[in-house]
Amino acid sequence: MEYASVFGGSESLRSYWKMYLPQVLLLIYVVDSADHARLPVAKQLLHQLVENNSTLPVVVLAHKQDLEGAYCITDIHDALALSDIGDKRKMFLIGTHVAEDGSEISSSMKDAKELIAELFLEMQ
Repeated sequence: MEYASVFGGSESLRSYWKMYLPQVLLLIYVVDSADHARLPVAKQLLHQLVENNSTLPVVVLAHKQDLEGAYCITDIHDALALSDIGDKRKMFLIGTHVAEDGSEISSSMKDAKELIAELFLEMQ
């Protein structure tokens, strides 16, 4: 399985996104569920990424679900306006977190990994 990855949402890395996006078969977009202030920017960037490809599958990982004050999945769905990014694409929203001591992979991370692997296999 081949994949390209672009890590990071910092402003300095965003200029690279357009270079890689045309080759992408699946967009995996990670947001911090506990960082309410940055969700409007995350929404804007996500919508910009998918606006020119109405069929690009999207997996949104709503990370840090274990933190106090983290938005629940429904709140993340609404904050990112996921209903507005097209009905022709496959869209998944998964709440994730890492195990408290980091010694094991949480069930939500395992679910995300299995879904992503399944989606890649479908595209082959």
